[in-house]
Amino acid sequence: MTLDFNADEPVVGLARQRELIRAVLNASSADETRWLEWKSQHDVSRAAGAFAVSKAILGFANRMPDVAEQWVGGHAYLLVGVDEDAIHGVPTHDVEKVDGWLRRYLGEFSRYQFTYVPMDTDEGKRHVMLADVSPPRWGDLIHPLHKEYESYRPGAVFHRYAGKTEPARPAEIYALTERARRATKRVNVDVTMTTGAVAVLAPTEDVRRTITDFLREEMMGQVDAADERRKAAASDPFGAFRSLQVLWPDSRSPEEFRQEVDEYLSDFDLAMQHALAQAVSATGTPLTLTLTNPGEDNLTKVEVVLSLPDTVTAHVTADAEEEVDWPHQPAKYGEGTIPVLGVHQGVLGVQPPAYHLPSLHSPDIEQQDGLTLIRFAPVDLRPHETVALDPITVYSSQEADSFLSEWRATATNVSSKVQRSVSIPAQRLELDLRGVLRPMFGIDDDAEQEEGGDD
Repeated sequence: MTLDFNADEPVVGLARQRELIRAVLNASSADETRWLEWKSQHDVSRAAGAFAVSKAILGFANRMPDVAEQWVGGHAYLLVGVDEDAIHGVPTHDVEKVDGWLRRYLGEFSRYQFTYVPMDTDEGKRHVMLADVSPPRWGDLIHPLHKEYESYRPGAVFHRYAGKTEPARPAEIYALTERARRATKRVNVDVTMTTGAVAVLAPTEDVRRTITDFLREEMMGQVDAADERRKAAASDPFGAFRSLQVLWPDSRSPEEFRQEVDEYLSDFDLAMQHALAQAVSATGTPLTLTLTNPGEDNLTKVEVVLSLPDTVTAHVTADAEEEVDWPHQPAKYGEGTIPVLGVHQGVLGVQPPAYHLPSLHSPDIEQQDGLTLIRFAPVDLRPHETVALDPITVYSSQEADSFLSEWRATATNVSSKVQRSVSIPAQRLELDLRGVLRPMFGIDDDAEQEEGGDD
């Protein structure tokens, strides 16, 4: 069997620790990985147990960061007292004593922590030792064995391979040397704003609320109208005959219809914001940043994160000709489907998905801790190379001459980060949300002017 465990996130909390242990019970010995090792029994108060645990910890610590980060956030886990056959348990000891027993072999390496996880078994409660080894970092030194044990001399270097911990081979020694050497290398990039401004608009919340309130009142009025029709049909001698023409009557309750209306209006409000952002992109000046590597080193996966005040809304700049995907209104309440007109559409209320709008925010744009964070896609940079980052439309209803922001950049093949501030100028735009929405409501500018001239 394969290990049935979600390795996308670190193992945090008792519930997830137990989930990992139960996954081992249902696995096979071939399922040990670069981030997980288990041992059926060991007592760390004895030299054999302390060495076995220390060897596993050192092997995890001597991994490469770009390899380790593929699983559980770069962490690695050692379980002692469990295997694929049973929970055997281990003796529990005070933390200070365990640290002392392990330090003889680990030296000053301390980027790990352990706990005893209680598990209920048929024989009663048993404890499994779980050691969590922190993710390796660029710039970390090689972590060698510090105390002799049997044939292993001080200075031996262990490395975690797929399913086993062994003395490091030459290729891994070279890689670990390069890992340590990168402590002297630091990310050296520059981010420049070539064009762009934060569009300052009049607030749109009241206009959007007025529109959604009007639509809600209009659609919910269908419930009262349906009640009136039912009452009229009940007093009509031919009402039963007419009802035969409706193969699928509306089976939705008023509350179910109200929920559909609420979902529709929520997506309609997003679509209005999407249309507004599109208009800002067309009439304003989207923000364009360039990223430059002024040094002599190749930089891999350079990621730039721009932080703006949370009063600023950001949107990936889209083609101004692209149509906004307005949601479909819920089917009219109380009207069944007549077979000759609508059999192919299926039962009333079961219609094609109506609420699949593109999100106003890209997955790389989020609100967090009072900031609007724009995370650009990582790029590789050759020495002295300059690349343009994706343009971003930014706007706000806050009056200001400029908006102070900050960018930071990191790379996967060097340590540290570079962080600087940048001031983005404000650009006042006279955009009327009603005007932006005219095409959606089918309002023709000429017709509107003629109507105004008749007054």
